[in-house]
Amino acid sequence: MLNMNRATLLGHAGRDPEIRDLANGEKAATFTLATTEKWKDREGQPAEATEWHRIVVYGPTVAAVETMLRKGDAVLVEGRIATRKYSDRDGIERTVTEIVVAGRQGMVNVLSARRGDPGSASGAGSAG
Repeated sequence: MLNMNRATLLGHAGRDPEIRDLANGEKAATFTLATTEKWKDREGQPAEATEWHRIVVYGPTVAAVETMLRKGDAVLVEGRIATRKYSDRDGIERTVTEIVVAGRQGMVNVLSARRGDPGSASGAGSAG
C-alpha cells in the first residue's frame, strides 16, 4: 500500500521565527504561516478568509530560516502534517497540528521580503 503525508503551502510568515535549543544539542525553529483565500460573495463584494499554520523546522534548515526569514516574507513550505497532544500550563490537554520540515523531508523557500530595509534580500532564497 502506498502512503504519502506531504503539505505544500505558499503564504506569508506571521512572525519572525522562534529558535529554541533541543535536549539533543540541535535547534528547532517555529513560525506561523498565513494563507489567504479570496473570492466574491453572492452580492459580488470581495471576501477573504485567512488560515494560520504552525511550521516547525528541524535540522540544517534551521540556520537558514533563522537568518533569512522575517515576519511578512512570502514563503513556500513543504513538509509533513503532524498532530500531537500536550498539556498547557494549566494542565489542560491540547491538540496542535503542525507542518514539520525535517532533513530531506521538506523545505522552506523565502520567495520575497516585505521589509523596507535597504539591506534586506528581496529575491528568492532557499532555506533547505
